[in-house]
Amino acid sequence: MDSTQRMDYLYKEYTRLNEKVEEHIKHLYEDFKFLGAIGAVVILWKPIADLIVLANPKMNYSNLLFLGFLSLLLTVVIIGLMNLVKQSYVLFCVSNLQGYEKEIRRILDEAGDAKIFCLNLEKETKFIKTFRLTFGAFAAISALAITCIPFVVLLNSNVLHALIYLLIAIMAFTGYFQVFRRMVKQYFNKANFL
Repeated sequence: MDSTQRMDYLYKEYTRLNEKVEEHIKHLYEDFKFLGAIGAVVILWKPIADLIVLANPKMNYSNLLFLGFLSLLLTVVIIGLMNLVKQSYVLFCVSNLQGYEKEIRRILDEAGDAKIFCLNLEKETKFIKTFRLTFGAFAAISALAITCIPFVVLLNSNVLHALIYLLIAIMAFTGYFQVFRRMVKQYFNKANFL
């Protein structure tokens, strides 16, 4: 295969993989819609539970609140972890695209300062650091809201339920942040070897 054919092949594959990455990134943003809907339900769960208990007075109000908030917490954690799975795949693809960019730059004999075929190489140094900071802040604020709002509501209903919920929420979000930290750290370690 001559250098022109090799370049054509690399560029076509680079373009195809880049399109896949962009498609996956679009799907990542769809998860935020789910989290927004769940956030609304967290805020509205107490009035919903009030209506349910009015319709069925035999129902235990405290248990209903607790189980509802626990179900919402579980849903948020599952969506968050699925989002991290998708993000890890995107980061994997970006690290592969960096290899294509380096090879294309080598074939074109581009200097180190040239900005040609550097989109994903730049993501490594600029985008990922910004992503880590902003996504971490978003996740922390979301976790705080999803932990504190139900905790305060449950505290007014049943202290034991409130404490159990707080403990479960702290454990769930600690696990989530550990996975997120390791995922990003693993990406940076792999990117340093490219």
